[in-house]
Amino acid sequence: MAPRTEPHRAEVIHLSSAHQADDPRIFWRECVGLARAGYAVAFVVPDPRSAEECRATRRHGVDIVPVRRRSGRLARMAGTTAEVVLAGLRRGGVVYHFHDPELIPWGVLLRLLGKRVVYDVHEDLPLDILTKDWIPPILRRLVSHAAAGAEWTAGRLLSGVVAATPTIGRRFPPGRTVLVQNYPPAPAAAGVSGIPYRERQGIAYAGGLTQDRCIVEIVGAMGRLDGFPEARLLLAGSADPPSLLDALAAMPGWARADYRGHQDRPGIERLYGESRLGLALYRPQRNYMESQPLKIFEYMAAGIPVLAADFPAFRDLVERNGCGLCVPPRDETAIAAAIGWLLGHPEEAEEMGRRGRSLVEGSLNWESQERELVRLYERLLGPPQRLGGVLAADPAGTAGPRLGKGTDHAGAR
Repeated sequence: MAPRTEPHRAEVIHLSSAHQADDPRIFWRECVGLARAGYAVAFVVPDPRSAEECRATRRHGVDIVPVRRRSGRLARMAGTTAEVVLAGLRRGGVVYHFHDPELIPWGVLLRLLGKRVVYDVHEDLPLDILTKDWIPPILRRLVSHAAAGAEWTAGRLLSGVVAATPTIGRRFPPGRTVLVQNYPPAPAAAGVSGIPYRERQGIAYAGGLTQDRCIVEIVGAMGRLDGFPEARLLLAGSADPPSLLDALAAMPGWARADYRGHQDRPGIERLYGESRLGLALYRPQRNYMESQPLKIFEYMAAGIPVLAADFPAFRDLVERNGCGLCVPPRDETAIAAAIGWLLGHPEEAEEMGRRGRSLVEGSLNWESQERELVRLYERLLGPPQRLGGVLAADPAGTAGPRLGKGTDHAGAR
């Protein structure tokens, strides 16, 4: 058996009990960005492999420290959270940066122990809870209020808050909160596949396959897509619940689906490079209507037009900038008609993709957000010189895949 490799001592420990090791926001953007800035970074995260297979690794200047992934929500909340935090403490970090609401109590405990602690808020938790099917309806409002209270406390006790959207940021104290949005890197390599745009046949969807993300309506629209027999729905992501796949497979539109499961970053980029457009459809719930889905920016970075839900915030981003179309997200006929229009007008659609890519290259890019994150760490730690003389520089380079997220894509909306 090969000996286990212990990760380097790290100044900055990112903690997640619910995400994946290749999460677009946590690993590829934040961890790699901080390592590139010169901080020693570790990312503690559950791993689906067995204990014998789980070994610490070092990728792009970041130590990835795996813990056992437990099945079931309660087991994760009760057991995985503790294991993640204890593994982080063994790394001897100075700043602990956590990414899941279920880690809030542990974050407060770490702060009381004198650690510097940052809460990274990916979603509007109180609103999100109101849509959770696994919480009995009679309890959702009570749980939502309790979550709001927990976040209120965290925002005032912890060392800092990182908010993924302006709407989320407004819920936390301004002096402690930094806005770090889910923009992709620029220039993005996503979409560079060698396949000319007009020869592609794919319709991309990257993210969780769930009813509230309109996967049923999307597959239904594919069954109504007349006149484009070669078009295929390219799907990357995990179904929740897994039994939803059986229901989707019984629909006529599933015959035109190419389901690829969870994909790593190169796999996501290949999918975009085969696609003529990308889908970002959500049921009209407030937590989605006020969000900034990662997939929209990834589609833009890939140079493909976006077909998004007809929400005011999405219209302002997509239609005002001329980089796609918006449709009623529950209307299968309207979705099919919009897909057909984009497929049937390749010159206009390709120009929409160019406009989106230009926006990412010019302003809506990760580089602008990385600067804000580094400024927060300079306030918490000072410039990266390296407590203990340890640097996170990666002699092999830290660029990683230039994406185009996950999806959320396990976690990206």
